[in-house]
Amino acid sequence: MPGFIERDQWNVFLDEFSKRNQLRASRLEIVGEMGAQKEAEFLPFAGVAFEPKGAALGSVEIILGGQSTKDSRHAEHLIPKVQKIAPLIGPNGLEEGVGFEDQEGTKTLLIFEQLPEIPERTSTTRGTTSPAA
Repeated sequence: MPGFIERDQWNVFLDEFSKRNQLRASRLEIVGEMGAQKEAEFLPFAGVAFEPKGAALGSVEIILGGQSTKDSRHAEHLIPKVQKIAPLIGPNGLEEGVGFEDQEGTKTLLIFEQLPEIPERTSTTRGTTSPAA
């Protein structure tokens, strides 16, 4: 993951990242010895935070899920002993997520999903005639 964030900037970066990307559809993938595994997909991004002290020193928590009682989908993922954090920037220069690497080399990727769009026209219209030329 190129473009790592300096450790003394993690809190500021993650706070700003969370504010910028609130409620974006997200996918969470873990890449380790077992290969890539999806933890969650198409959940709204709620936030991510770094714990700089206490019992959870050096951990990052990612929270995904609905913000209301109407949407009860929810996922939390704790990454202990984070060593690296890097923004994931797409080919168009836009932020597409963030990557984390822990002490054991396991990578956790929070990737923003593109929701499918409904085409403007989904079927041909019947019963209409085109004007005569």
